[in-house]
Amino acid sequence: MDHGWFRLVPITFGRGIVYKVDNVNQVANMLLTRWPMPDSPTQVAARRACFAFMNGSGTAEAVREAFERAAEEAGILVR
Repeated sequence: MDHGWFRLVPITFGRGIVYKVDNVNQVANMLLTRWPMPDSPTQVAARRACFAFMNGSGTAEAVREAFERAAEEAGILVR
């Protein structure tokens, strides 16, 4: 299975640990199991980008861009 590798997106959940998310599988896991806030339009868009990639109609770069926007909104993006 293609993991959909992309340029890493660093995030943190505030415990001093920085997660280096660099593939679609990691994004899906973070969005579904670790997300710190309720559903928002950017989170839903990132999940849809993951589904599109997994169905062959999206790109890993689209997932990265959507995830980065969602992480920024959630306040977990490390700059």
